[in-house]
Amino acid sequence: MFAEERRKEIIILLKKEKRASVNELSEKFDVSRATIRRDLSELEKDGFIRRTHGGAILSGSSKLEPSFKEKEDKLASEKEIIGKKAAEIIKNGDTIFIDAGTTTRHIIDNLKEKKDLTIVTHALHIINKINEINLDCELVVVGGTFKWSTEAMIGPMAEDYLKKLRVDKSFIGSNGFTLNSSATTPDLREAKIKEIALEIAGENFLLFDQSKWEEIYFYKFAELNQINFIITDSIEESKERLLKEEEIEVILA
Repeated sequence: MFAEERRKEIIILLKKEKRASVNELSEKFDVSRATIRRDLSELEKDGFIRRTHGGAILSGSSKLEPSFKEKEDKLASEKEIIGKKAAEIIKNGDTIFIDAGTTTRHIIDNLKEKKDLTIVTHALHIINKINEINLDCELVVVGGTFKWSTEAMIGPMAEDYLKKLRVDKSFIGSNGFTLNSSATTPDLREAKIKEIALEIAGENFLLFDQSKWEEIYFYKFAELNQINFIITDSIEESKERLLKEEEIEVILA
């Protein structure tokens, strides 16, 4: 088991049991106590847990992943205007990657006037939306293991295929964003797809609504220097100023 996978299992266990000792975790995961202590230190540093004498308890900021259906109706109007703003940035002839997500899906509704687009995606709901509005584009579907809760293709096959591609722009959703932890998401496998999408794009756009600020999830999939633009519906002036120092442009929808 990779360290990232073990740490996610630790969070799941703490969510169920409320607390656990270093000895218990060492026995459960068949690793040394020193390894568990390193795991707990990393999880505490990222805000997921709080260390106690001889163990750990879950931090209030730790979160597991909601499904696509659970997220679909939350802040729907905000997600819609973010999607519309993202579509304005797309030019005729662009090749773009569109990530799985309830915000990124709204990009598709606003692309009917664009010409000669190539859209790369691993998300069933993006494919269905393209078909629903009969969007005229070249559609490249990334195959892999289907994750039912988020309607996304993930896993080694999806990762290997995506690595071979190059796109002009990537539009990536994020479950949480802070200046310290950057962009985070609950699932390691989905994070890997996001990481690769950032690597293959000429420009990277991170999309999220106001509820994602200061939220931290399990896996960080982007460093600040990998993000060119953030498209959101609300931001504090202090955050925008700090992001500008990191050469990240904020686009308000």
